[in-house]
Amino acid sequence: MIYSHVWDRLLKLVSAILFGIAAVILNLAERIQSAGIATQSDAVFVMIVILTVIWLILYRQFLSILSSWLYATISLRTNISFKEAKALRKLFQVDFSMTWVPLRQIKKLPSNQRHAALMMALNRIGPGRKARFL
Repeated sequence: MIYSHVWDRLLKLVSAILFGIAAVILNLAERIQSAGIATQSDAVFVMIVILTVIWLILYRQFLSILSSWLYATISLRTNISFKEAKALRKLFQVDFSMTWVPLRQIKKLPSNQRHAALMMALNRIGPGRKARFL
């Protein structure tokens, strides 16, 4: 599993485990088979593909924003909005070069300067980064 920081890893693990538990509780493989989508031998594979696609979409659209917000708020001790967290994903998620921008030096600044420094880093570094799907 590719992750950038502890909050990203935690959200990915917890959400993947919850998806697996939900699939078992809802008997998703049996439902796929009974709907005629796949044979008994292929139902588990189809279920895994369906869950993976749904998980990727949900993670990218919602959980990655929460992950960025948690990192900035808790790890960097900077107050940001969810709208700002969405923009900060460019820095806090792994990009195609398999790197991310931790900005740990933000913690060393006085609390009243952290938000502005974080937004300056986003404006300076963010445009050059291509975010991965995850």
